[in-house]
Amino acid sequence: MSKHHNKHKPQKQPHHKGTSTGHSPAATPAPSAAAAPLSLTDPHAWRFEALDTWFFRESRPLDAVGGAQLTSHFPPPARTLIGAIRTTLGDALHANWADYRTNPEHPLRRLIGSPDDLGPLRFTGPYPMRDGQRLYPAPLVVMQRQESDAAGKAQVDFTRLQPGDAPVACDLGRVRLPIKQRDLPGAKPLEGQWLTAAGLKAVLDGGTPRAADVIAAKTLCSAEPRLGIALEQATRRPIDGLLYQTRHVRPGADVAVGITLEGFDPLHWPVHLFAAKGLARLGGEGRPAAWERQAPDALPATDLPQGHKRLMLCLLGPARFTQGWLPDGFAPQTDADGQVTGWLGELAGRPARLVCAVTGKPVREGGWSLAGDRPRDLHALVPAGSCYFLEFDRAEDARAVAQACHGSQIGQDTAWGGGQVAAGRW
Repeated sequence: MSKHHNKHKPQKQPHHKGTSTGHSPAATPAPSAAAAPLSLTDPHAWRFEALDTWFFRESRPLDAVGGAQLTSHFPPPARTLIGAIRTTLGDALHANWADYRTNPEHPLRRLIGSPDDLGPLRFTGPYPMRDGQRLYPAPLVVMQRQESDAAGKAQVDFTRLQPGDAPVACDLGRVRLPIKQRDLPGAKPLEGQWLTAAGLKAVLDGGTPRAADVIAAKTLCSAEPRLGIALEQATRRPIDGLLYQTRHVRPGADVAVGITLEGFDPLHWPVHLFAAKGLARLGGEGRPAAWERQAPDALPATDLPQGHKRLMLCLLGPARFTQGWLPDGFAPQTDADGQVTGWLGELAGRPARLVCAVTGKPVREGGWSLAGDRPRDLHALVPAGSCYFLEFDRAEDARAVAQACHGSQIGQDTAWGGGQVAAGRW
């Protein structure tokens, strides 16, 4: 293990406060001479590229991990990038951040919101990018089997899950559970993997991706361990017994992280003051990153066949629902014996029946509020790649919901980037 003695003040050493940033004067905009026109009506994407390792701390505090390493998320939580972006926007206006934090009437709040409210801004993401193209979380309905033939060459095969025809008695009630479309012994979900746009399109069309469209998470970045020790604030001397271990990530040379932004106020935002690219500090220890604005990638879409009454919604980012895994607005449907047989709700004003879902392990997200100088509340989120199978009484309802929901966001905290969905067939 390489030993990098990172300096932390004793009051703050249990927390890498940059893990989920609010507003920090550390981000530096590029000179205004490099400014480029910014669309005030269309969404645009921010692409962040690492200039060093990054550390986006997991939800456990440093003083609770014992001898284990504190690992890093990749891609980072949305609030980390949102904090860097809002800081950059404020710095372009030469904001007085101390006044911004304490003055509820500060004029900057009309443009970028308050520390706990985004005001007019809305975000989607974040998401990894390779060679400038967005990658998408692999839907958990896709299962892969990888074997080697007699010559040692890898053979990859895919199948996918869909709701079974007959209900099964289980802890949820008497409901339809997901089954494989094609029996494929040894197949495993593509949990934590990523797809190209072509791969996602194939899944939304009701099929499976090609092996070349599946991007293993381990190919996007490598892990680098670090060893640190807390220091006395006044003397800068090490504190006995306060060693800690972290694991940074180093993205590949062709890998970046993106997030999509919309909501500038065209009446107040001085476009000519804002640059098209610049530098920022991200995450724990304020590691450097280069950012650049660009047009967002178009989201792959599918066309529902005529008369089709079924729809699959796939989460492209983590989502927070008030009922755990169950999307907001849905409630159990029961039979005469009180057994749950499904879930009824509305999407885009159209009645929908949730048949079953394929969800992954909950992800926990918290972080640190720089503006409030305190930890953020910890929430359990439904992971990206989770899929929900819906049925409709009318084909026009299925088509209307597909058009309304595709690319939109559902659940709580949608302005903060979460809950984007893609509509597909099943």
